[in-house]
Amino acid sequence: MNAWLTMLEAEGVPWLLVGSNGRIEAAAANAPLETGTAFPAAITWPLAEAVTLDVPALGAARLYPLPDGRTLVLWSASYAALTDALEEERARLPKFVSTLTHELRLPLTSIKGYADLLVKGVMGPVSDPQKQFLEVIRNNVERMTVLIDRVSEMGKLESGRLRPKREPLMLKQAIEAVAERYRPRCEEKQQTLTVDVPDGLPLVAGDMPRVAQILEAMLDNAHKYAPESSVITVQAEAVENDVRVRVCDTGPGIAADDAKKVFDAFFRSEIPEVREHPGWGLSLHVAKQLAEHMGGALTFANPSAGKGVCFAFTLPTAQNPT
Repeated sequence: MNAWLTMLEAEGVPWLLVGSNGRIEAAAANAPLETGTAFPAAITWPLAEAVTLDVPALGAARLYPLPDGRTLVLWSASYAALTDALEEERARLPKFVSTLTHELRLPLTSIKGYADLLVKGVMGPVSDPQKQFLEVIRNNVERMTVLIDRVSEMGKLESGRLRPKREPLMLKQAIEAVAERYRPRCEEKQQTLTVDVPDGLPLVAGDMPRVAQILEAMLDNAHKYAPESSVITVQAEAVENDVRVRVCDTGPGIAADDAKKVFDAFFRSEIPEVREHPGWGLSLHVAKQLAEHMGGALTFANPSAGKGVCFAFTLPTAQNPT
């Protein structure tokens, strides 16, 4: 039995497998038609394309042609069983993610704690090379902690357990606070960070910590991939019933083949300039979900290959929440 038939069988999904001659070659134990009998529908076999038919004993059935000339048949009972199986999986996944992230946080906290104690010399003098090794341990623990946080947030957003607030807030305040946190990092890389946020922007409806998280994802992306001595610009403006924040850089940009996958979970471009920087491909994915949960959007514009990218984050004004 093929792997996908085994999967359907395991989930209790009824199915039929019809040969190229129109006879039923195999069937699930709970299927209403027996193997060896002719499929009860006037069809030219082998089937050329997927069709939906009203079949005696099955009702509305969907027939899927397979590469080997056979046809897989599913019907209303199949869809009901498949839906139930998917719902069970959806219910199990958040619990699994929650348990996994909790169990991973415990040893990471312990590793970081002991590394901090060693750096402080609690167990005796520490040489400079040993301090460097301990710093590598701490940095990697922090990277893993970020990954765990992002996976946890992704699971909560998809399951509906994380619902960002939509409260009136001043976007200018959030932008300037995040920019100040990133300014020292930019200066270390000789990057110029310019912020142009006019006074008098209308209040937006959002969740301040989540708004800051989205802005951090945008700035982190720009800082990471923009070259040394380049300029990163942050601009904000009112656009109809929204306020839009744009973060633009002069990095490698986004390749045409990657454009549709930029916000996919765990996606990372194969461009060398991107691969040389560590990352998990989750920050922008989670940021986009957060923006949409607050009634806004996160998009990007690619001026041209190799000339940077502009990410745009919009939120509805507090007077016009969606």
